[in-house]
Amino acid sequence: GVGGKTLQISSVNKTDTTSTTSTSYVDIAGITLNITPQTNSKVLIQFCYCYGASGPSGGAIRIVRIKGGTTTYLAVADTAGYNSLNDTMISYVGSADQTNKMYHQGFHHLDQNVGGDGSTQITYKLQWRCNNGTIYLGRDDTGSISDYAGGNEFTLTEYAA
Repeated sequence: GVGGKTLQISSVNKTDTTSTTSTSYVDIAGITLNITPQTNSKVLIQFCYCYGASGPSGGAIRIVRIKGGTTTYLAVADTAGYNSLNDTMISYVGSADQTNKMYHQGFHHLDQNVGGDGSTQITYKLQWRCNNGTIYLGRDDTGSISDYAGGNEFTLTEYAA
């Protein structure tokens, strides 16, 4: 059988930096991928990133799937957390002095109910929010050590059912 066979891989490596002060979810610029999955396939979503913050702050990320105009948030908590929002992943920086500090994190999620049909494009993207202050993707709070961040990689791998 072909069960578990890799059908396609799509990836984006974001090497520039960006930031947000938004306490509501906003798209992470450059972290969007489109695929056209087959019927009954599954999609493994992976994201590895490096971030910094201005002082004590928390940052949250959620996975978004858009198919035929319908938006679905994947792997979010059943119970709303800070700001009454449901997150896929959250981290918190508790120290006031964030000078030259960067945090490497990553997560993965298996989308088992993709709903592919072999001809409909599906968009996956990541959104983020900040509890307070500013969070940065790919750099520290001063911007002085962004060269140590490496790339922030978002990858989709489609597997046959």
